[in-house]
Formats: sequence, C-alpha cells, structure tokens
Amino acid sequence: MIRRTLMQRDRELVDFEVEPATGEVNIIDTVSDDFAASAGLTRQNGNRVLAKLVERRAISPIREDKGDVLAAFGAESPVDLALRGHGLSLSDQFWYRVPGSAERWEDINFFDNEWDPEFGAAVLSGDYASLAACSPDVPEVTTSGHTVKAWERDGDNISLVKAAIYFDGSELVGAKLASDLCTELFDESCYVPMDIVERYSRPCSISPLMLGADEELIDGNRLFAMVGLPENLGLNGDGVTVETCDASIGAYAAFGVENASAHVARLACFSSLALLMDFNPGNFGAIRRVDSSECRAAPIFDYDGSFGFPFKNLSIWDLCENPLLAQLLCAQRFSFLKPSWDWSWYDPRVLEGFEDRIVEAFTPVRSLPSNFTELITRLF
Repeated sequence: MIRRTLMQRDRELVDFEVEPATGEVNIIDTVSDDFAASAGLTRQNGNRVLAKLVERRAISPIREDKGDVLAAFGAESPVDLALRGHGLSLSDQFWYRVPGSAERWEDINFFDNEWDPEFGAAVLSGDYASLAACSPDVPEVTTSGHTVKAWERDGDNISLVKAAIYFDGSELVGAKLASDLCTELFDESCYVPMDIVERYSRPCSISPLMLGADEELIDGNRLFAMVGLPENLGLNGDGVTVETCDASIGAYAAFGVENASAHVARLACFSSLALLMDFNPGNFGAIRRVDSSECRAAPIFDYDGSFGFPFKNLSIWDLCENPLLAQLLCAQRFSFLKPSWDWSWYDPRVLEGFEDRIVEAFTPVRSLPSNFTELITRLF
C-alpha cells in the first residue's frame, strides 16, 4: 500500500492508502469534512467514492494503447502510473502529495507550469519505446477515454488532440458534423468546438480546453454523489431515459446551476439528433470556480460516436445491412424527449438543409457501406 494525501490546491482533504495494482483505497484520516465534501466524500461512502476518484484520474482501463503505455514505464496498472506523478489533471484541482511534503499547487499545476510534451508526441506517433525517457507527470496520464490522445499547448491555449480509430479518420467526419450541428443549435457558451487536424500522418480531432485555471469539471458521477443521488442514475451508453434526464435536472438544480431544465433538454436533443451512442457520466457535468464555488453547466464537449458510429456490439455494417434495426434505434433515441422540459431555446428552422451537409461530408468516405450516407441522412 502507498500512502498519499489528496489535495485540492493547497488544502489537505484526506490521507489515504492505495494499492497500486488494484486501486483499492483505505481512508486513514479525514482532515476536514467540509473539504472532503468537495469531492463528494462522506463518512459513509468515503472509501468507495475516493476509490472511484482515484480510478478516474488515471488512464482508462479501456484505452486502446494502455498496455503499450504501462509497459514503457514498467507500471503494473494505470493507478500505479498516476501515483508516479502527482495525479494532476487539467479537469480539476485535485492532486496527490506525499504526507508531510511541502509541495505547493503553484509549483506543480499544469496551468502555471510546463509538462513534458514528448509524452504526447510519443503516443500520437506510436513511438511507445521513447516513453521510458518521458515524465509520467503529464495530463495524458489522468485523461479518461478509450482513444489515443495528447494535450497540446500553444502559449496560454491548451487543446486536446484525439487520434482517429479508423485509418482514414472516417469516424471524425461524424464528430465534426456533430460539432457543426452545435453551432446551428446553440450559443457559443453551450458547446466546445471541434476540428480535424493531422498529427504524425494520422487524422485527429482537436478541441480547446473548456476550463480556466480557477475552474474544475464536476463530471456526472461526481455531481450525483455530491448532491446525494445514486451514481447509477447517470446517463450511460445503454441509452438516455426520461428518468436519468429528470434526475440530471434535479442534480443540476441542487448544485446551483441555473436553467437546469433547458440545459438537459439541449443535451438530450443534441444526443438524439447526432445519433450519439457514447453518452455517459463522463460526457456531461458542471463547471465550478474553486475560489467562489460559482457554478455553470458544462458545455457539450464530446462528439465521439456521433452520426452512425456506435460502439459496443452494434457496428456501422449492422445498421446498413438492417435498415429496420436502424429505424427502431433512431425511434428509441427520440422517445425520451419530454415536452415539459424547457425548450424555449429551440428553433427547428436552424436544422433546415443540414441533411445536405451530411451528404456532402460522408459521400467522399469510400470505406463506408454504399447506403450509409442515405441511411444516416434519413435517420437525422
């Protein structure tokens, strides 16, 4: 077991022990109940919630290149790798400190200090052997998700670059369409823009960091925990429901987010129109200023799986070979929208002609089934 202190900036929250191989956690001492509450911890759920927090601030267990990354560092698990640094993230203000250490937030955080850019270059280029010479104290180590990704910095501008799964980047076409759909539906504050770039001869998506140095993302799981709701109410990859959306509205409202109903309606509407299959508690949440606790809804920021690129056991070819299945899936995707939610922001006229943009975007992609473009356009 390794002992660490969970910090929020320069405030000590919890002393705990963690087993690097398994992520098993045992809280030794709660320094302050008030501070611990900022992580959704209580005396009753402390070990369980802290274990989930520790797990989420490490490379995802389903990340495509997890084995290559861990092997390069000789790490036995993602948690082990994160513990070799400070467990720092660009998403929140938590980090790990060795008990008794005098390290300060201002000296180690990613906003005020540089990190090793060679780590991101190695994973995007596929040169995993060179990772052994890189520092593991980088934001890539604490960024969730299944795709190969890296953080890029240009002065004060920080962006997330995610490598395409398919060799021709065909799934990025759907993701870019989803981002474009947001520009038609929403104000700029409601979504994070995405574009397509090339890195090391491979297509990638790129999106700007949506947080400032004094803000943190409260993801769906943590949001529910902090307002006393069970995490299994969170939106998940099995489909969005009226119950989960209503629970999300209640959680946002309890957290102090204004216009909660309108925000959830936007999330649900976008998810349906973009045929988004990968919608889970990591893809929505609230943004909070650490110094003042002022809250706002997190903008829409993850477009993976949009417009006909489902995950799990349902493939593009399944949809195209069985159009009836696709139609039933589409009907289910729209069935949970609730008229009583706040739809004052919605103007259906902005969608006129978007079918033509779908056709224009997908027609050049030759790796897709011949009827894919027509089917996706019809479902939209």
